[in-house]
Amino acid sequence: MKVALLSSNFPPEIHAGTEMVVVALGHALRRRGHDIVVLTSSEKVHSGQDLRVEDYEGMRVLRVFKKLDEWDQNNLDRARLVDIAARALADENPDVLHVHSFSQFGSGIAQEARKQRIATVMTFHDVWVTCPRFFRTPPEGHGIVCPTGGEREVCVGCCNLELRHPDLAVVRAAVNGRFASIQREVAAAQVLTAPTATAARTVRECLPTQRAVEVIAHGLLRPLPTNERAEPPRQDERLRIGTYGNLVEPKGVLELVRAVADLDCELHMSGAFLDPKFEEVVRAECSKLRVDLRYHGAYTQHAVHPALRLHLAVFPSKCHETYGLVVDEALARGVPVVVSDSGALIERAARGGAVVTPIAALREAVHGVARDRSVLERLRRAIPADLGSIDEAADRYAALYQAAMEQR
Repeated sequence: MKVALLSSNFPPEIHAGTEMVVVALGHALRRRGHDIVVLTSSEKVHSGQDLRVEDYEGMRVLRVFKKLDEWDQNNLDRARLVDIAARALADENPDVLHVHSFSQFGSGIAQEARKQRIATVMTFHDVWVTCPRFFRTPPEGHGIVCPTGGEREVCVGCCNLELRHPDLAVVRAAVNGRFASIQREVAAAQVLTAPTATAARTVRECLPTQRAVEVIAHGLLRPLPTNERAEPPRQDERLRIGTYGNLVEPKGVLELVRAVADLDCELHMSGAFLDPKFEEVVRAECSKLRVDLRYHGAYTQHAVHPALRLHLAVFPSKCHETYGLVVDEALARGVPVVVSDSGALIERAARGGAVVTPIAALREAVHGVARDRSVLERLRRAIPADLGSIDEAADRYAALYQAAMEQR
């Protein structure tokens, strides 16, 4: 069958979690004989070209460019983008549209696909459909707690902390309009999925929707060579503790620096500091607390994986996480992890190799593992042999595509 994968962005421009899953799934589906086309957008502003055809690792990519008035500040009504995408779908004529993210396009592409009788599957990689701020992380210091169910008034006040609009009725109308627009788009899909039970439950409760959301874990995005395993620490060796990914404040980077203070260890970080000022803050905090920071810069999938440098990986995210690819990557290489209890990360408590802790207790958790090598070894031995794979996910998606085509 021919499958169109819709993603808000795509490599080589962006290499974040959702994009990496879409790449891996596209390759897994191609290995199964399916024809793949990717429909995506860009962070680069429209400069005269609506759509550009690209090739990425053998996949046909259609990249749509937005004008300045088609970003998030103007809500999800982006008729020009939807029209371009609808014409692209008509030209490509796929059997299935798999929506991974439509935040950059706005609402309407799944509805257009339905008009064209294209079967549609939608995956909730994150919880932006339930939150105008995208991540369900209210600004600190205001006492705001994200609502459950269809409650929206908290969202109105939260958004207006930045908007500072004098009339809350205007903000309320915009928030309610956003949710109504998203609900129409979700309703156009025949099948809904999410990578974890937490993500599925959050969408069902907070969008809200009464429809079933099937859980399909991403698993490992590529098979690992048999020799790609981190060595356990020797008794006389300094412990190497670290994190990797996008190094931003909501991922708990500063909390990690403070957690390892007073430990005789090396703190390794790999990834991009997206804000140079935040990097300065992190380095200053390491200097003040005398933390031995080893920063390795950004990395690619073709470089030595940063988990191989570590004895213990720590991911103290403050976001409402919906999966955690970095956790699977560490565990697959035999590296135990400490994670916060944010969102879906709490599900890691049910599997081996992980310590789940509230961020407030992060220092105690890290010190407890670091100061007793037997704890670290027990965590290593408890790591599951099978972490699942994108190939397993591709098989399940192919079955859902077929079911959606029959429903069509």
